[in-house]
Amino acid sequence: MSRHRYLVGLLPALIVWIFPISAYAGGRASSAYGGSLDFASQLLRLDDGCLSVDGTITAGSFFENLRRLDSDGRIEYRKHGRVVTEYPESLSTSIRIVGDKCAASSSNSPSSIFGDNSYSLKFGVEWKSGMHLRPAMLSPVAAHCVGSSSVVLPNRDITIPSVTCQLTVNSSGVPLADHLIVSIFAPDGTRLTRLSAAP
Repeated sequence: MSRHRYLVGLLPALIVWIFPISAYAGGRASSAYGGSLDFASQLLRLDDGCLSVDGTITAGSFFENLRRLDSDGRIEYRKHGRVVTEYPESLSTSIRIVGDKCAASSSNSPSSIFGDNSYSLKFGVEWKSGMHLRPAMLSPVAAHCVGSSSVVLPNRDITIPSVTCQLTVNSSGVPLADHLIVSIFAPDGTRLTRLSAAP
């Protein structure tokens, strides 16, 4: 076999090796969700302490078996073989905030948002489509926050409080590609952070 023929025969094998098998599906990439969406965890360093913030979004069994397909820049959602274009009637959002003393802080107690166990946090919710934001509706009751048991760390003279806040967001008719944005405000109105999640 000549060298030219050898190289021609080797070329298809190299193409298969270089490009992943998923490329044969028209460039489709797939993502699945395990029954919920997650907000990315954040560590906030405030003047009077640190806060660790994370959260999840659930909607019954809506996110179970939901798949996101990316094909040539077009996003499509499917569940049990059917195309899904909108969120369900409502979403249940659970946000957990854990307080701790920052290493650079001179205070021996966590952030003042835990003072007197009032948890007087305020929330703002919006939908984001591209660069555009529009208000989201909480239904039927505003955010409800409940403190959980504190954890005393060994060899440290500090108690770690935490609070879980639950919000129910009206999502009827909202496109599934939109992001849910949750802003968290301290009792004095200062915005602490902003969380974002989408399938």
